Amino acid sequence: TVWHVNSAGAIYRYTGDQGSTDWVPVAGGLTRISVGSRTHVWGVNSLGQIYRYTGHDSNPWVGIPGNAVDIGAAADGTVWHVNSAGAIYRYTGDQAS
Repeated sequence: TVWHVNSAGAIYRYTGDQGSTDWVPVAGGLTRISVGSRTHVWGVNSLGQIYRYTGHDSNPWVGIPGNAVDIGAAADGTVWHVNSAGAIYRYTGDQAS
């Protein structure tokens, strides 16, 4: 699963192996995105807010508590983020810790 955000914050998901359109736009705006698998897509917007992809393009993102400047997601669902002070957090499902 391949996703990207461009310099304007637009979000795209690669679907070139599934149809005639290589990149499908996904609503929202992010500065960082991390994809562990098709069900583990996380991002951070320009305000440092954290989001998780819902799996539905019609309502793609749900907000997650915390603030971050970068984020990393693994295929097993493990998610880590770094805040602006350089502190590192692991998401535990109900809060960042």
